[in-house]
Amino acid sequence: MALAAAAAAAVVWGPALPAAASGYSASAGPWGTAVGLTESDGQQSLIDVKVAGDGTAFALWRDKQAGADSWEIQAAVRPAGSGTWSAAKTLVTNRAASADAVLAVTADGGAIVTWLTGSGADGSVAARFSTWDAGTGGWSDPGTLAATDGLYMSTPRLAAAADGTVTAVWNQGDGSLNYKVMTATLTPGGSAWSAAEPLGSVSGGSVWNLDLAVAPDGTATTVWEFRNSFEDDKNAVSTVTRSSAGDWSSPAVLPGTTSASSGVQVSMDTHDRTTVLWHDGSSTANRTDLKSATRTSPTGDWGSAHTVASAIEDRDSSGPLTAPNGDVTYVWAGWSTSAGTPVVQASTRSAATGTWSAPNTLSTGYVNWQVSAAIGADGTVQVVWPQTPSIDNGDDHYLEWAVRADGTWSKATALNSAPVADVPNTDALSGDVAAGPDGRATVVWRQAVYASPASYTSQLWTQSQTLLAKPEITSKAAVTGTARTGSKLTCNAAWTGYNATAAWSWLRDGKTISGATGKTRTLTSDDYTHQVSCRITVSNGAGSTRSTSPAVTVAVGPALKVTKAPAVTGTAKVGYKLTAAHGTWSPAATSYTYSWKRNGHTITGATKSTYVPVKADRGQKITVKVTAHRYGWTNGSATTASVTVR
Repeated sequence: MALAAAAAAAVVWGPALPAAASGYSASAGPWGTAVGLTESDGQQSLIDVKVAGDGTAFALWRDKQAGADSWEIQAAVRPAGSGTWSAAKTLVTNRAASADAVLAVTADGGAIVTWLTGSGADGSVAARFSTWDAGTGGWSDPGTLAATDGLYMSTPRLAAAADGTVTAVWNQGDGSLNYKVMTATLTPGGSAWSAAEPLGSVSGGSVWNLDLAVAPDGTATTVWEFRNSFEDDKNAVSTVTRSSAGDWSSPAVLPGTTSASSGVQVSMDTHDRTTVLWHDGSSTANRTDLKSATRTSPTGDWGSAHTVASAIEDRDSSGPLTAPNGDVTYVWAGWSTSAGTPVVQASTRSAATGTWSAPNTLSTGYVNWQVSAAIGADGTVQVVWPQTPSIDNGDDHYLEWAVRADGTWSKATALNSAPVADVPNTDALSGDVAAGPDGRATVVWRQAVYASPASYTSQLWTQSQTLLAKPEITSKAAVTGTARTGSKLTCNAAWTGYNATAAWSWLRDGKTISGATGKTRTLTSDDYTHQVSCRITVSNGAGSTRSTSPAVTVAVGPALKVTKAPAVTGTAKVGYKLTAAHGTWSPAATSYTYSWKRNGHTITGATKSTYVPVKADRGQKITVKVTAHRYGWTNGSATTASVTVR
């Protein structure tokens, strides 16, 4: 399928990185070129973007081609190590505009997508699936994950263990307020799911907000809410756990939750620590307290419930994002009373202290109640959201981006340098982000364009941070200047490299000179007669490269200059001692020699700093020539004014 040319886009993407979060991934380079995933004359809505453990990226979306009456679910793949995306692959046709689908990825570069087909009216509801095989580079023909003859089935939630085994959980009901939470697994390379088995059942109500987390070793946790249709005080949050042996526990009420708890979400980390987040209670303006509970092992007890944030109105969120060190970050879009506008906020629970940070506002404008956040295997959190500059300027849409690394958030920056114009009856701009195993971001965004008072067209684009390459020296180090004591030498070089910094050093006879770290060096007496060279080391997060200049031999410096002339002191009379003051020199002399003169002629043997005139000097003019010495410099000399001996 031929894609619209990237040049046709009405917006420019891919600025330099913002002021980086502390210790931000060494692999994160500048943003690459934006690539179109779809044509520009249809309509799309994003479902998800994920990056597998080997770096393979997957994008999933709904697509309605120009002139079509129904939607398709499509996917595209960017293989690990490649910057090229595959053509869009249609996985299922004849869908509604809001048709649900779920994407999960595996450590080895595989992926699985599941969706629902059929109708409860005729008992044909089924969950279908298709898998991406990294070996063959293609999607499988759709298969059946599970089916029910009841009236209802939820789209399965999916998660994969480190070995590639995928777990699915869903709920299904008979239309008489009887529901079951079900599970099944798909082994690596398999084409058929295991027989579905129940995890729990409810009567007199329904199951809401079913969620699943699977740890790398295959242990798993499923949580759900039971909403009683007749008595609110019978509502409950339940959890079940799968051991490493594959056995599921019986359902149990999650400690700390109440009948008013809702919006339950779960995550597990590489050490099998489990964190559940939920909303509890309600007050005016639909505000609730965001709470959490954690256990350190699948068989351990849940810790006490903690309040993450109080009285928030949360309409979109990331779910708990768990880092390898156990830190948990939650990102949400919600109303801020102080700002008087929707904002994007984040809070992180420290694994070391067990406490949640105060909410940190990431956004810098009016947020359209949307946020997407993901965490990489290195713990880097990537976040994107659409915003306008203010509530009074809703026509200029920007996709904002922020990064959290080593406990520090970067300043939010717009990924598009030109604003996207407002479009009636649809979001002009929206985006999803995935963090790769090395923390680098891949973003997929949808940009809409006004077509008519009742319609629009849109296009999906994607952009990723490139792999950071170490700097390259493009012009080798070379010394310029006069190589003699007292003169300044400059080390010149040229290089390329993203976020590169240069460090300079100087060498004497091949050995580093302590403290000589500037681009320039003024040569000293210690350098005289030696071979002096310079070295530049250019570094960034990907590594460093260096260049050492050819050495130059340091010659003797210029003559010492007198700054205060020498003079003869004492009584100029036969038999009385005269003294030569040597004066002041630049640079400072380290020794002096003297030559006394009578009427300009050298007095034999008079080479000390003092001289006692004799009879032959009576009536004659006496001077002294002072010669200043310093190692590595040419001698300087000056003659005093004369005195007449009496």
